[in-house]
This record gives sequence, structure tokens and C-alpha cells, in this order.
Amino acid sequence: MKVLVFAGSTRLQSYNRKLARVTAEMARASGAEVTHLELGDYDVPLYNGDLEERGTPPDVIRLKQIFFEHPAWIICTPEYNASYPALVKNTFDWLSRSVPNNPDWTDGYKPTQGKVVGVLSASPGALGGLRSQSHLVPLLLNLRCWVAPQSYALGRAAEAFDAEGRLVNEAARKPIQAVIDQVLFAAQRLNA
Repeated sequence: MKVLVFAGSTRLQSYNRKLARVTAEMARASGAEVTHLELGDYDVPLYNGDLEERGTPPDVIRLKQIFFEHPAWIICTPEYNASYPALVKNTFDWLSRSVPNNPDWTDGYKPTQGKVVGVLSASPGALGGLRSQSHLVPLLLNLRCWVAPQSYALGRAAEAFDAEGRLVNEAARKPIQAVIDQVLFAAQRLNA
């Protein structure tokens, strides 16, 4: 099963980027074919209809293809002001746009429809980014994704990782693995 793992942050020491790396390793160990995507590696401007009229940026087309090719995703979302960050919203705003002069992308739902999505978050606070998840799930449902009921919010993330970004909070491994397992289980059955 091909699984796309990414964090909704580009900050160098982001807890969610660390969580995405750990999740990608754990998913590989579970037998998945994992693509660990760094959104910061793509030149995706802030969505603007006037800009779109001049042509969809090439990196948006690349991201559409990557998201489309993976039947399962695991998103590690930060929490900004009790919601998910603009990077996540902007990525999905571009992904969901049709590209009228490109026969491969006339359907705006093509990159997202039917994808099985697991949601994780990490935050230095006690709730671990739980509020960001509660806002992200309706967006994913609107994009016609199948959101796994199992999720996990890693609280006190500043204490959860060592200096090299390894997860030292061993108790967190079990709920992270539960999300991975549920995503793989559902994706295998929905894509059989």
C-alpha cells in the first residue's frame, strides 16, 4: 500500500515534521510503501484566482500527481490559533482546483477523492493539537476523503523527542501505530 506522510509545517524544528518522520518510519516497518513529503520543497504560492488565471504553478501539478498516486495519507498537523495552519489550507485549496486546459486535471476532486486519511498532531500544550484536528476533518470530508476514525494528538511534544528528532515518548508509539494500522486496513479494503 502506498502511503503519503506529510506535516503541515515547514519550520525546521517543527514537532509535526518530527512526528511525520517517525510516522513514516513506523509505516515502512508495517510494510507500507511510504513517500515522506516535505511541503516546503514545493514552490506553491498563496492561492489567488488571478494568479490561477495566468496558469497553475508547475509544483501544484506535481503535488496533484503525488497526492493522486497515493491511496492513503497520514497528515501531521500543527495547531495555530486552535485550527490547522495556512500551509495545509493553501495546499488543499490548490489541489482541489481544476485545471481547464489540462485534460488530466479537469476534475478538482481527482487528487483527493476516496483517499483514506489518518490525522495526527503534535503540540507543546497538553491537548497536542486536538483542536486543529477537529477543524481539519471537515475539510477532508468536503474533499471527499475517507477519514480514519482513529486519530492521535501528541501533547507535551517538547518532551517527546530527543535532539535528533527521535521519539522518546514510548507511550506515544502505540496510538501512532493504531492510526497507521487503521489507515492501512481501510485503504487495502477500499482499494481492493
